[in-house]
Amino acid sequence: MKPVEVIGIDVSYGAKKVLEAISLHVERGEILGIIGPNGSGKTTLIKAMSRIVAPENGEVHLNDRNLDFFSFRELAQQVAVVPQEISIGFDYTVRDIVMMGRHPYIGRLSSGTARDLEVCDRAMHLANVAYLADSSVNEISGGERQRVFIARALAQEPKILLLDEATSNLDISHRIEILNIIRSLTDEITVISVFHDLNLAAYYCDRLIMLKDRQVFAVGEPRDVLTQETLNAVYGIDILVKTHPLTGKPYILPVYGHTADHQPEEGVHVICGGGTGSDLLYALHREGFRVSAGVLNLLDTDYAAATALGIPCVTEAPFAAISPDARDNLRRCVDAACAVVVTAMPIGQGNIENIRILKGYRDKPIILLCGGANPSFQDYVGGEAEAIIRELLDRGAVTAGRIDEVLQVLKRME
Repeated sequence: MKPVEVIGIDVSYGAKKVLEAISLHVERGEILGIIGPNGSGKTTLIKAMSRIVAPENGEVHLNDRNLDFFSFRELAQQVAVVPQEISIGFDYTVRDIVMMGRHPYIGRLSSGTARDLEVCDRAMHLANVAYLADSSVNEISGGERQRVFIARALAQEPKILLLDEATSNLDISHRIEILNIIRSLTDEITVISVFHDLNLAAYYCDRLIMLKDRQVFAVGEPRDVLTQETLNAVYGIDILVKTHPLTGKPYILPVYGHTADHQPEEGVHVICGGGTGSDLLYALHREGFRVSAGVLNLLDTDYAAATALGIPCVTEAPFAAISPDARDNLRRCVDAACAVVVTAMPIGQGNIENIRILKGYRDKPIILLCGGANPSFQDYVGGEAEAIIRELLDRGAVTAGRIDEVLQVLKRME
């Protein structure tokens, strides 16, 4: 018995068809993510599953029972909905709003019981709004208000939780906090949520359903739905999809095209790390330079930027020092490059080989992107890094304070 089953529904607003022949099911205790571009019908699908809109064809079942056969009270005891935005016209307190989630269990003329208050207190603590209990809902921030509405939904003690991009107004810390809470509740509830952030959808969802042009385009586990081919077909953009080395989940990175009219035959190798080279990599790629990078740790921000751009990258395992194999690959990249750019990255025992190797390249043009004429690298190797940098400067290395200066130097070499 499926908690939710949608069977061939069509939904129209007047003469405009919004959903067409949509079928899906949700397993008990899973998180199903609904993704797709704007206008694909994600919000309407949530509304159909909560009986806010009525399908013109097909049916929606909860536990094998047609949604149409539920009373309003029964449905509210089974399904809670958190929409994108809720307008509150009266000056209710946060506690008042959360207590509204208990209305399906409280008689029309009855007051809340001790258990109702206990459930509301628990919901407010889960959504991290207990400290706002006596505040007016109209005097708190938009993000705080959204967490209040999530608390109200949790106070319903639903079996099914429908979220229409309900965390979109939250900052990243509270967004992750709420999604972690929801993930922890899947022993009790089944969750169906609209996501615009594909990386959050990939991380938190057991399965995804991707909509395009009113219909289901793909459905399955995140790694099966979030592929370069499907994302290009549905969103019309080039996306790089990688497997996260820690979570095993797919993650998505944009690929930026370049605007240059030519591609230099000789390339540039960038030695960077810790996010110090990402902007430079984007700029070089945009200008049409053939670029390589590394050695970079697989979890480094600059590695993510390089892979997003399709830049060849010499890599090393997380938290590992540069191995002989990586050093050999680095040497091949430097040999093939017309110039090397070194960014002002932190240098320790794990990555000092990146600049130590440059001592053997007396005739190779080297540019130090360091923000001034007197470069200062973060040296965590007892002065060896600073000594190498001084040696490179003495042999003619050029300093650049900005990325556009690096580009100017490189273009003069062409």
